[in-house]
Formats: sequence, C-alpha cells, structure tokens
Amino acid sequence: MTIDGYCTIGVDREYDLTVDMLLEQMDQANVDRAVVAPLDRCLAVSNQTGNNTMLQASGEYPDRLIPACSANPWYGVGAVAEVERAIGEGARMLVLHPLVQGFLANDELVWPLLETASETGTPVYFHTGMPGNATPWQVVDLADRFPDLDVIIGHCGATDFWNDMVEAAKSKDRVYFESSLARPFSFSRYVEQIGGQKGIMGSFAPLNGLAFEWEQMRKVLEPEVLEDVCGNNLLRLLEKRGDL
Repeated sequence: MTIDGYCTIGVDREYDLTVDMLLEQMDQANVDRAVVAPLDRCLAVSNQTGNNTMLQASGEYPDRLIPACSANPWYGVGAVAEVERAIGEGARMLVLHPLVQGFLANDELVWPLLETASETGTPVYFHTGMPGNATPWQVVDLADRFPDLDVIIGHCGATDFWNDMVEAAKSKDRVYFESSLARPFSFSRYVEQIGGQKGIMGSFAPLNGLAFEWEQMRKVLEPEVLEDVCGNNLLRLLEKRGDL
C-alpha cells in the first residue's frame, strides 16, 4: 500500500485542494491512500471545524483518506478534550505546528496533548524548520520525555535545520522523518544514513505537486526501501490502534 503522509484539504489563504482534486491527483500518481490534515486557520483557531472536515472526508472515502487532527495547545484542557474527541471518532494522527499555533515545540504547554497521543497510540507529526521554535532536536527532546510516543519530524527540518536531521533522527528509536519540503534528492540521502525503516513519504499537497513529488521520490529511492518509505512505515504507526 502506498500512503502519502501529509496532505492539506480545503480552500484558504495558501491552500486550494478539494477532496475531489486530491483523489484525482492520487489516482494520477498511483497513490492508494493519503493522510489529510486541517488548514492553517483550523490548526490555529478553528480546531473543531478542521477536525470535523477531516473526519467527514475520510468517512466518505474510508479506503482512500486517513484523518489527522489538531488542537492549539493554548486552549489547555479544551485542546485535550478536542483531541480526545477527534481520536475517538477516528483520527489516526495528531498534527502540531509550532509556528502557526504559537509555541516552542518542546514547551511544557504541549505536554498534555502528547500525553493523550501517547496513551492512545497516536503518532504525532510536527511541522519543523522554523527558526527557534520548531527544530528536529526539540522534537527529539519530546521523544525523550515521552518514550512510548511515536513522533514524526515533518519536512526534515527544512530549510534552516536540515543539518540536524541525521543525528536527531538516529538518536531515538521512535523518531521518524517525513519528506515534504526536504526535496527527494536530499531525503534519499537521509534514508541512506538513517535507515529505510524511519522514512515517511509526504507530498504536502497542495503546496507541493503531489504527482511530481511521488514521481521524483520513486526515481531516487533504492528499490529495497521504496515500499517501506512510501507506505509501510507509516501504516505500521497508524495501525497501532487497529486496522485501517
């Protein structure tokens, strides 16, 4: 099974990707399934609206779309309750965006959400690369605090912290790295140095062209790691709460 590890559906300031458009692009790229995540506005403030949109889309296409959820940690107990609700209704990944949501990646503000993710076996995707508040090593610090949690370094620290990627991802067993914004030719080198069991292919459509990203990734990855990076690794994390 091929899985795109990160796509954003909806129409907003920087995004313009409907469900039908995404499915068409997936078909063109021979991608079986995709994780869908809320728009930035819904990551920042309209958490319930964003989560419901992802749950509804995946409910309509359960064999194609996999819902992610989010809540801004500044909402405190309300954020925890919203994540618990979304996970209970089928969300399989928690997305956190320190820049958009306004916190340092490893600040104690986010710990209650990570406790919920850890307790429910839900992997956490961090957008990284933003100077000061979202670095690979900050994500590793959280992995150290929550040893039962699976964390994904989104974008491989691109662009400002790409040089931290290899050592950071190798430092903990349950730290994974996702390809979007890192570019396939750079990502393939990370896979060679870190190992094929930790890499996750994600296009970050529509900010990147889904079909183009998949075409290039299939060209640069070695055959022996292609299936793991392009689906198996992420599937293993997503199915810790049961089959998809």
